[in-house]
Amino acid sequence: MRPYLRFAGLLALTGAVAVSGCSGDPAQPRSETTTERTAASKTVPPYLTLPEPPGELVDVGGHRLHLYCTGEGERTVLLEAGLGDWSLYLRGLQDELATTTRVCTYDRAGYGWSEPGPMPRTGAQIVTEFEALLEATGESGPYVLAGHSFGGLTTLLFAEDHLEEVAGVVLIDSSHPRQEEAFADVPAYVAAQKDLDAQFESIAARVEAGQVGPVEVLPLAPGWLPLQLKYQWAAQFAQPHSMQAAIAEHDAWDQTMAQVPGRGSLGDLPLIVIAAGLGVGETDPGNPLTGDEAERINSIRRSLQEDHLTRSSNARLIVAENSGHTVYVDEPELVLDAIRALATPK
Repeated sequence: MRPYLRFAGLLALTGAVAVSGCSGDPAQPRSETTTERTAASKTVPPYLTLPEPPGELVDVGGHRLHLYCTGEGERTVLLEAGLGDWSLYLRGLQDELATTTRVCTYDRAGYGWSEPGPMPRTGAQIVTEFEALLEATGESGPYVLAGHSFGGLTTLLFAEDHLEEVAGVVLIDSSHPRQEEAFADVPAYVAAQKDLDAQFESIAARVEAGQVGPVEVLPLAPGWLPLQLKYQWAAQFAQPHSMQAAIAEHDAWDQTMAQVPGRGSLGDLPLIVIAAGLGVGETDPGNPLTGDEAERINSIRRSLQEDHLTRSSNARLIVAENSGHTVYVDEPELVLDAIRALATPK
């Protein structure tokens, strides 16, 4: 999706749903006809059905959002997932943080256990719903905000509106409101993005039509998830409203970018910017870029991360030298240390 390309993952998904399916045993892929694949997706084994939510479902004005809070502490950490992702992706991070502080994750409208919300799915709309969720559940600051990728932008929007309640912000390889303009300098990257966007929408249509279900997508679950969470991931990812939520956030991208605050917007609020140290050519074997194009994109990405530092006079950059875009997976201790540094009152 648009925040940063995931060539290998989406290309693998495209190939999987177009060429082969899976038997009832998720470890045993085999070739199938289209009719067999359609039938398989309608016969979902029990372990791929959606379990009860670990948290609570809360009405935020016509639809319900899922909020999951664990741990105890003077400050509450609020984690925000990237575009196309939801609380499940951050479960490992949450479990570790909960040993020393209070931490909450939630599913934006349409993802995970949350119900679809009103359009357009702009950052401002997302933040308005999140504010209603926190108010309805009685969660209060001081907050430490940590957002990954697209979630970094909604985190910045929330922080700007609640400076007096926020103790600090951690941006985890965050998207940047000017990245589309910057990436336009590498036409091959832009073209590849458009191609992947079209492929994702095609897959979403097949999910909507019942041709692709949890059985088919299970082998593509993120490798870092334990088995039970992989089952949950497949059950949630293959829901039509989940894929439509990602498309809706993508479609509202330009509106969201125009809403993100600029330089100095956080005053002297503690801000930690974590940038991936490994670039496109080093972490994503499916990318179609030449070496020079990948190098240019990686240079742009680093400069955008450095520009995030201008949002606060109390900001510092951490480069995750051994990480790709999902820093919280590749170097979780680095992310945990950054969040805990802000979550622990001095």
